[in-house]
Amino acid sequence: MLPDSFKNWQSRPNHFSSVKVQADRSLIAASLDQGIYHMSEQGDWSKLSEGLPDRTTVNRLQVIKGRVYACTSQGLYRLHRKRWQYADISQPCYQFKEEWRFIFVATQNGLIYKAKGDWQLSAFENAVVYDFLFTPQYLYIALDKGIAMYDRLTDRWATFELKVGVTSLAAERDRLVGSGEKGELIVSNGQGGFETIQFGGIFVFAVATKAQHVYVCTDKGLFRLGSLHGRITLFSIKAGVPVTDIDWHGTDLYMATLSKGIQTMRE
Repeated sequence: MLPDSFKNWQSRPNHFSSVKVQADRSLIAASLDQGIYHMSEQGDWSKLSEGLPDRTTVNRLQVIKGRVYACTSQGLYRLHRKRWQYADISQPCYQFKEEWRFIFVATQNGLIYKAKGDWQLSAFENAVVYDFLFTPQYLYIALDKGIAMYDRLTDRWATFELKVGVTSLAAERDRLVGSGEKGELIVSNGQGGFETIQFGGIFVFAVATKAQHVYVCTDKGLFRLGSLHGRITLFSIKAGVPVTDIDWHGTDLYMATLSKGIQTMRE
């Protein structure tokens, strides 16, 4: 870490839940209660909520092939010429990705995908899907009651009931990691199951993967997941500020926070 590269943008509002960095280094960030904002590379902020219904909650921002999407409580929206356009999904959605040459969306009623112009159910109708993660062999799904896994080679499903909603997923080389809806860290145990870990006084908001490392966003700061003497450990990256989401542009790390706007540091 290079402490002197740290910059704190005193933005309004200061309470952000999601952030995405575009190719030109401008930012799109979702606030908790005041819509979506754009920040230019020069540091100028502007409101970017035109086209979204009133009282819309933004669950997650996503950038696919240079286009910005918002997964919201009112459905899926895409940004076009500084205005949000309805993107054919009206139910609450939580994640949007393009994988295996299809577009997938995690929704209030299962995981759906688009094929030949039509949306179709992929899995878990009537269950809330918060996130999903693709690997060459497996599809992992974060559900309101646990984690599901689909093996492409055998065409088989396995479901792990965890009695807790899993809100995000990330992976290291030999470990699958999730965040629980009550602030837990959920880690695969290498024995065909998962452990639920609660670090004293720390609430986990989300997990993310970068360069084969898992980063953990918490109310006590940003951490990197690791092991120390055989035990799961959180190594501090940025302490003292609640980090809800992260994104990268090269070696620059961007953090959405609950109380300090958008912050960045060089890693």
